[in-house]
Amino acid sequence: MPFDVLTATASDLRVLLEQRKVTSVQLVQAYLQQIRTHNKDGARLRAVISVVPEKQLLDTAAQLDQERESGKTRSPYHGIPYSRANDDNMWTATSFTLPTTCGAYALKDAIARENADVVQALLDAGLILLGKANLSEMAGFKGDGGYAGWSTIGGAVLNDLFFCQTQSPYVPDGIDPTDSWLGHSTPAGSSSESAVAVAAGMAPIALCTETDGSITQPSDRASLHSLKLSVGKASFRGILPGTPLADSAGPMTKSPDDVAALLDILTPLKEGSHYDFLTKSFAGLRIGILDEKECVSSPNAVRPNDAYNEQFNHDFNKAIDLVEKAGAHVKRDIPLRKFTIDTHNLFPEFINGLDHSHVKTMQDLVDFNKKYADICLQPGTPNQVALERAATAEMSKETYEKYTAALRRHNREEGIDAMLQGNGVDVLIGPPRGRFNTIATAANYPIGTIPLGYATRFNGRAFGLAVVAPENKESLILKVMSAWEAAMPKRQPPPKLAKWDGAAFEK
Repeated sequence: MPFDVLTATASDLRVLLEQRKVTSVQLVQAYLQQIRTHNKDGARLRAVISVVPEKQLLDTAAQLDQERESGKTRSPYHGIPYSRANDDNMWTATSFTLPTTCGAYALKDAIARENADVVQALLDAGLILLGKANLSEMAGFKGDGGYAGWSTIGGAVLNDLFFCQTQSPYVPDGIDPTDSWLGHSTPAGSSSESAVAVAAGMAPIALCTETDGSITQPSDRASLHSLKLSVGKASFRGILPGTPLADSAGPMTKSPDDVAALLDILTPLKEGSHYDFLTKSFAGLRIGILDEKECVSSPNAVRPNDAYNEQFNHDFNKAIDLVEKAGAHVKRDIPLRKFTIDTHNLFPEFINGLDHSHVKTMQDLVDFNKKYADICLQPGTPNQVALERAATAEMSKETYEKYTAALRRHNREEGIDAMLQGNGVDVLIGPPRGRFNTIATAANYPIGTIPLGYATRFNGRAFGLAVVAPENKESLILKVMSAWEAAMPKRQPPPKLAKWDGAAFEK
């Protein structure tokens, strides 16, 4: 096969398809083989929760190959496989025979009657849905005390934490059982499994969703380029909601080219293409660098580690020096504003699009989990306090609108806008942790990730940076991504998989 699933971008595959060096059937076979090798066996990454039947996949790929041979391509990424993410929380039509479970046992038999709008957009563009990635159960909104990347549906052995747990391909020893829920050994969440699937070569690209951190934090841990779109820019119909104030979708990829290509499909421009913003140059960009000391995670979420902090700070400052030398105007040590955030639930609207679900309301789900506590409240998610709060939350429309207006003003005009304008910069760059991601979430602004380095002095985890721009200014993030890729060392695949010797996580 003329490509390596660990390093090949979708853009690489596009070239191979156009040059007739590979077929879509061969692509599907290669990614299915990687799933078989390392999902439940091999490295036991447990990134993929369900796969479209192989015959159906190969028939679809063969049809797309025939279309290409007849001179018809639906988009530049015609015939390229992808994984669906945040993952198992998007409607997938009955024809795929894939349930939409959100990782919850109560939804194990739930089948959507139609595809989510963003899923349909990719299918119409000729991409091939391989399957669904696992996810932190209920997109991370179930309860406290569990690990990022754990779901009831993710495994079938009861009360075995690591059987149901997605593992980071960059951390050779797997999750440390004494680690915190979002600790350095975890893949982060809630789209951890999509990030793992792309980094581990189980799919070249993934389509994901985020409320607060679900795309950016797993991408940070998987050395990926990703982009959460401005809220409302892409349809969210058919996707499990967290809050309409912050929910959005976006891609996880190995390259800026792939991000641009997927944006052309999900949010096409009236004129030109998102590729036009891939200038590979920092010239003219005004970049604000956050004070990394203010982008600190709660120790309950991520326990501090001196070796990691020293390596991150060294690589971070070295990279910013390179950015400045490459022609960007850089303003350093920008302090973060304070923030507030709200949650709101539209669960019934999502669940009503599913057939054969065991629940119809949030309270139904809470009661179901209690009834089957031996399955639904295992060590990976030992409680459901977030669901219980959501089930009993009541707020009038007037009160809700009052608080949401204040939320946006505080984090947008008085938050990110003030930081950008007050420092004369176009974008903000900083660690995708702590308050930075949440402020962007509350402002409804786009946020992307770029790879930075690997904690070789610690546990091997990947780490990156987040890039935030004003609303509907994804073009600025693409410019930064493109210039960053051109100026920085090439991203590396997981060493454990690149040098696979048959060893698996001993968990």
